[in-house]
Formats: sequence, C-alpha cells, structure tokens
Amino acid sequence: MRLPFKKKWLGLVLAIAVIGLPLFAKSRSSGDAKPVDMQAAAMQDIRPTILASGTLAYRDEVNLRSEVTARVAEILIEEGSDVKAGQLLMRLDPVSYRNAIEREQASRRQAEVGIEQLRATLELRRSQFERTRKLFEAKMVDQSKFDLDRNQLQVAEVDLRANQEALKRADAILKEAREQLGKTEIRAPIAGRVVSLPIKVGETAIPSISAQAGAQLLTLADTSAIQAELKVDEGDIAKVNLAQPVNIYPAAYPDTPLKGKVEKVALSSSGDATGSQSRNYKVTVSLNPDPTLKLRSGMSARAEILLGDGNKRLAVPVEAVISEEDESSKQTRRFIAVAREGKTHRQPVKVGISDDRWQEVLDGIKVGDTVIVGPGKTLNDLKEGDAVRAQKPEEKAKHSDKKDKKA
Repeated sequence: MRLPFKKKWLGLVLAIAVIGLPLFAKSRSSGDAKPVDMQAAAMQDIRPTILASGTLAYRDEVNLRSEVTARVAEILIEEGSDVKAGQLLMRLDPVSYRNAIEREQASRRQAEVGIEQLRATLELRRSQFERTRKLFEAKMVDQSKFDLDRNQLQVAEVDLRANQEALKRADAILKEAREQLGKTEIRAPIAGRVVSLPIKVGETAIPSISAQAGAQLLTLADTSAIQAELKVDEGDIAKVNLAQPVNIYPAAYPDTPLKGKVEKVALSSSGDATGSQSRNYKVTVSLNPDPTLKLRSGMSARAEILLGDGNKRLAVPVEAVISEEDESSKQTRRFIAVAREGKTHRQPVKVGISDDRWQEVLDGIKVGDTVIVGPGKTLNDLKEGDAVRAQKPEEKAKHSDKKDKKA
C-alpha cells in the first residue's frame, strides 16, 4: 500500500519540476533583463531647420526727406493718418524760393532785352559791311576799312549767339528755381499710413541722409503687407533657396508662428569680415499673417527656415543612434540597438538628414523594427545579446525622479 502512495508523490514532484523549472528560468531571465524604452521605427516627417533672427518690416515703406532747406510751415496729417498717393502732406516755407524765381525771371527778361539790342546792332553791322564791300569792290575804300567792318559784323554775330546761350541758361535756372519751389510741398508717393512723424511745425527741414534733427520728415507705409528681413549666417546661406517655407515668431507673439516663404536672398553680405563677427546675408521672407495680429515694422523676430522636401522618411529618435569612432580607420560608425525576442542586436546603419527629433535611416533597419531609445546610460552600456525588456511606467517615474534630484 505504501508503494502506490510513493508513486503518487513522485509523479507530483515530477509534474511540478516540468512546469516550474521553465517558469523559474523565465523568471530569472526576466529579472536579469535590462529595462529600456522601446519604439518602432516608422515613417516620419523630418524637417531640419536653420535658425535666424531679424525684424519685421512693411513691404512698401518710404522715408520722406526734404530736398530743400526750409522751415516747416504747415503739417496737414497726423501720425496714423491714412493717405492717398499724391496727397499733400506738408508745406515748407516757400518765401525764399519764390524770391529766387522772381530774381531769375528778372535775369531772363534782362537777357531778352540784351538779345534785342544785339540783333539791332547786328543788322546795323551787316548793313555797314554790305556798303563797305560794294565800295571796296569799286576800289573806293581801302583794305583796312573793309577788314574793320567785316570784323565788327563777326563780333556782333558772336555777341548775339553768346546772349542767346545766356538766355537758355537763364531758362534752365528759372526751371530749377520753380522745381525747388515745388519741393516745398511734400506729397505722398504711395498710398498708405503715416507710421512716423518726427518733425514739427516751426522746425527746419534739411536735405540730409543723416539722423540729425530735421533730416527726416515722416515715414509712410502700406501697413496691409508685411515681411520679415532675416540675417542668416554665411555657414548656412548656401542651404537657403527661394520659396523655402519659414516659420516666423515675432517678439509680441513668441508662441504664434507666422507662415512665410523665402522671397529674396541677398548676393552680397553684411557684417565685418575682419572682426570677430561672421558675415551675414539678408534673407527676405514674404508673410500673409492673420490681420487680427497687431504687427509693427521694426518688431524683432526669430525664424526657423525649414529645409528638406517635407516627404516622410524612415526615421528613429535621434537619441537611438549610437556613434563610435574606429581607432584604426578614424571613421565614425553608427549603430542602432534593435530588440529582437528580448535580446539586443547592435545593427550598423547608414543615416541621412535629421532634425531636433528624428534621424533618417537610409539602410540597416526597416519599418516596424523595435528600436531601443533609452535611457541613455543603459543604451550606451548595452552589448550584443544583452537581455532587455520594456521599462515599466513606475520605473520611468523613478528614473525621472533621480534625474531631477541630480539636477
């Protein structure tokens, strides 16, 4: 009776061993596996960017300066006024320029009187010469008399031509004086809005391009169209092409991207090439912002110039790519740790373009492969064949707390 009982217990022990040993081994294996973050390789939209800074500017903006020196007599608009093309905006004191016109008109009349006198003198000299010529041919006067009258006729002709040229000069001076008088009336060259009016009635306007008082009368702009003028470093300018998309972030709206496109790329640089500063190139970006945004010319802005064609590419997070330098060849090799059946496989890869988040993979993995992306220390320490498992949420939280304490 004892033998059957012993067989029964022996069978139970064998059954437990058959079922328990694999579970125990699996448990030990799972316990040795390193917790990691995993993500499937997938097609992503990779958009590398060039960072730049600049300012906003109205597309059509005109700084009006005086072309004559005169006191401001009347201002017919205010800052913020909307004006039409050709509208009279300001009058300068015209008294001195009207006096100049009267003076030049008197000079012109004097030149006309002088011409009339010379024409009469010329007719007299011509008649005298004709009589002398006939008498000379009849041998009734000598050669000296003939030469004298001929010379007097020629001098009269030259004097008349000289005074005719003086009349033309007087006409030109009079025309210039009238143009100067016309410049005392400041008119709008374009339709738009007065965005700046630094001068006041009684101040003296001067023809100058400097920043001194009186040099600038007002600034007129078409506020319906605005653009961004960026400074791009010489190291990045070769990557910038026309029609490339750009995100503009004005200082007043730092979280609101304004969509734009590259419209112009300067051929010449700005900046000091001999000093510590590098050269910059001006890039103009056309914008079509929401009209409710209160944008102003001169407002500073940062920009992201988007590169690439916008097509989706096979990519992994940038932190998943491991770079190692080959001591013998001095070349950099790149790997991605791929998890297959709970084991680590270091897969050599060929990479393409990247942005702040994604790295394109041209060769080495395929869509759907499980890629180990972190934690960074664990990723760098992984060896070929190391057991890995997906990190649990509480483990992630614990790891995050440790990072925060170190920080």
